[in-house]
Amino acid sequence: MSPAKTRTHNEDIDEDVSSADEEMALEGTEDMMETEENTEDADADAEEAVVPADKIEIVAGSSDPTCMTFCFKEEDHTLGNSLRHMVMKNPLVDYCGYSIPHPSEAKMNVHIQTTDATNAVEALNKGFDDLTDLCQHVISKFKKELKNGNFEYSPEGNWSQN
Repeated sequence: MSPAKTRTHNEDIDEDVSSADEEMALEGTEDMMETEENTEDADADAEEAVVPADKIEIVAGSSDPTCMTFCFKEEDHTLGNSLRHMVMKNPLVDYCGYSIPHPSEAKMNVHIQTTDATNAVEALNKGFDDLTDLCQHVISKFKKELKNGNFEYSPEGNWSQN
């Protein structure tokens, strides 16, 4: 086959996506941004995040609900390592790992294997909930220290308390 006729897998996928699908995805993203709110009170319940339907998919390969691989689009090591850590803290999880299949693709795979007491989807949801709680805690502590105003930043990049 000549190079001019060679197509990549991504080109095949791009042709299958219609402009109507792209518009719906963009509308979903706009809705998601509109529902995000800045809350001053860290004790307030975190609102449910709206995630576009094409952001995550279950990779085919196993019919076992305790062992699944999830593919996240447009994500990288920032979410991957944090989520892996939080999922592994769950005592019902035997294994959790993530990988970036190729640096030029904006995909991240998370593989979860659990005991028979739960399934991989529940473990993933618990991992996200735990990660959200941790972030809310860090934000509230940071805001509390900012309100105190008892700190100083030096030009060398060092923080010091007065």
